[in-house]
Amino acid sequence: MRRWLLEPHVRRWWDDGVHLPYPDAVIDSYRDAIRGGDPTYRYMALIDGFPAGMFQHYRIRDDPEYAQALALGEDAIGVDLFIGEPELIGHGHGPKMLGAFLRKVAMPFHGLDVCVIGPSVSNVAAIRAYEKTGFVSLRTALVPGEPEPEQLMRITRGDLAPE
Repeated sequence: MRRWLLEPHVRRWWDDGVHLPYPDAVIDSYRDAIRGGDPTYRYMALIDGFPAGMFQHYRIRDDPEYAQALALGEDAIGVDLFIGEPELIGHGHGPKMLGAFLRKVAMPFHGLDVCVIGPSVSNVAAIRAYEKTGFVSLRTALVPGEPEPEQLMRITRGDLAPE
């Protein structure tokens, strides 16, 4: 995890200046979640049986400040992810893995059919990948503590591309 968090393509989006020192504070927050101190659930992403990245999911309402900033008007889950291995970037793995993760893990876990994701408005590659998964843009959202606005995107179980 440490190596991935230090990869330039991951660090650019995950080192938000909030969890310091980076990456140790981020890893500590993961440990806190594993111990039950944070209702965010994290998973290792595998490609052909080899560790490739990380997924996380959470219920939006479990973070009242974030829920207020998003003002969704519906119960939803949130997801975040990265592919840590540089040689795997740009090969179409992200949309396929994200769709499978939502269908098989995150949505069933919470019993919800609505998911949002909020990449930085500058993260054009992520936005394109999420659109390939079936996410549609809702609006730009200003989230306290985030260095840039988020491009808030939404998907329902019915919008997921077939397996």
